[in-house]
Amino acid sequence: MKKSFADILNGIDERRDRKLAAKLPEWAATEGLQIPSTLALEQCSSTAAALYKAEIVRRETAGVPSPVVCDITGGLGVDSWAFSQVAGKVCYYERNAELAEAVSNNYKLLKTNNVVISNESVDASTELPCCDLIFADPARRGDTGNKVFLLEDCTPDILQLLPSLWQRCSTILLKLSPMADISMLYKRLGPECTEIHTVGKDGECKEILCLLKKGRKGPCRITVADLDTGGRLSFYQDEEREAVPHYKLPAAGDILFEPSAALMKAGCFRLICSRFGIRKLSSSTNLYTAGDVPDGLAALGKVFKVLEVLPFGNTTFKEAGRRYPRAEVTARNVPLSSDELRKKMGVRSGSDAHIFGCTALDARYLIICQATR
Repeated sequence: MKKSFADILNGIDERRDRKLAAKLPEWAATEGLQIPSTLALEQCSSTAAALYKAEIVRRETAGVPSPVVCDITGGLGVDSWAFSQVAGKVCYYERNAELAEAVSNNYKLLKTNNVVISNESVDASTELPCCDLIFADPARRGDTGNKVFLLEDCTPDILQLLPSLWQRCSTILLKLSPMADISMLYKRLGPECTEIHTVGKDGECKEILCLLKKGRKGPCRITVADLDTGGRLSFYQDEEREAVPHYKLPAAGDILFEPSAALMKAGCFRLICSRFGIRKLSSSTNLYTAGDVPDGLAALGKVFKVLEVLPFGNTTFKEAGRRYPRAEVTARNVPLSSDELRKKMGVRSGSDAHIFGCTALDARYLIICQATR
C-alpha cells in the first residue's frame, strides 16, 4: 500500500521530533518551537556540547561584568542559547532569514531575552560590536553541498576573517569539523591557538574546539572531554612526543582498554601509558592492557575483561565462532576488516562478548573479552 503525501510528511515530522528529543531534550520539552529544516537540526550542537562551550566562555570571561559574546554563525541558535546563560549579552548573526526568524520565535518561548538577533552574513566589512569573545562554527559544506574540511573551504573563511575579528575582541572560540587533523589546525591557526578540545559523545568525536588568544605565544594544551561520562584528560603535544610506552600481551584476567574516538582524535597514543600505568599491545595497535582498571581510565573509553587469548588463524577463527556464536568483533592492525573477520568466524552481534583480532608485540592474536560496562 502506497503512503499518501500526508503520511510521508507525518513520518518526517515524527523523525524530526525524535531527533530533537535526543539532541536537545531541554528544547523538546517546549511547545511551539520552530525547526525550519532537518539540516539545521543535524548541524546544530547538542545541548550537552553547547553547555560545554558555554563553560569555556564562562571561564574565559570570568571577572568581566556582564560579558558580551558574538556568535557570527548563529544557525539554529543552540550555542547562543547556551552562551546567554553565562553572558550578559549575546549578539547572534545568521545569514539565513528563515533560520533567524525561527530563532527569534524560539528564544521567546525559551524565555531567552538577552540575545540580539541579526539576519546578516558576517565578513571582513561587518561592523561587529566590541566584545569579550567571538564564537564561530563555519559551515562545512561547499557550494554543491559536499562536505569540506580545510579551514579555507569553510564559510566563512576564518583564516581570512581573523584580522578583522581581532579588531573587535581578544578571544575567539572556533567549532571545527571532527574530521580535521589537530596538528594541521594548530599549524594553520598559529601560536595564538592556546587550546584544542576534542569533544566526545555517544562513542564519537562530535566536535573539535579551538580557543585563540590574541598575541599569545606558547604551547597549545589539548583537552579530551567525554560528555557522557564526564571524563577529562589534558596534555601538551610535547608530553605525547616524549612519552615512552611499554608493551605487553594481555592474559586472562587482565583488562583491555579501547580508547574513545575523542581520545584518539586528540593524538594521545603514548602518554596514556604513563598517565595511567597501562601498557600498549604494540606500537601500531591502539589497544592497552593492565592488571586492573586505573582510576579515571574507564571514563575515556571502553574497558573489557580478558577471558582468553588465542592464536590468529583459520583454525582458531572457527573454534572462536563455535564457542562465541554471538559477539562483537573488532579488527585492529591485521590484514582483515572487522566485517571480514566476523564472517570468517561466523559470529553475530548480540552479547557482551567482544573478540579483538589484533597485533600484539610481534604476532597476531584473537583476544576474547567480556564488556565490563
